[in-house]
Amino acid sequence: MPEIITFDLISDSLSHGRELEFGYRGKQYSVTNSGGDWHFCCDSDGKTVTLCPFDDFETLVHKVSCQLIDGVTISEIFDRQLYDAGTVYIL
Repeated sequence: MPEIITFDLISDSLSHGRELEFGYRGKQYSVTNSGGDWHFCCDSDGKTVTLCPFDDFETLVHKVSCQLIDGVTISEIFDRQLYDAGTVYIL
């Protein structure tokens, strides 16, 4: 895994069906598939948002890039390296 993880790497991984886990401001988040859909979860709070059907990778990347956490998009979190160090896993 590269030391610096940009949203380009994240979007490429998501578009190939890979899942994502990361930390931001002390909370854990994930983008996973289950039941035929992709979900964005705040694992720390137990909140889940259904993003799109499993095979719609273009919509998945778009929705993940625009998803807000405390007013910051996920794409910005990665491009500005705001994620918690050592917490990013591409599964």
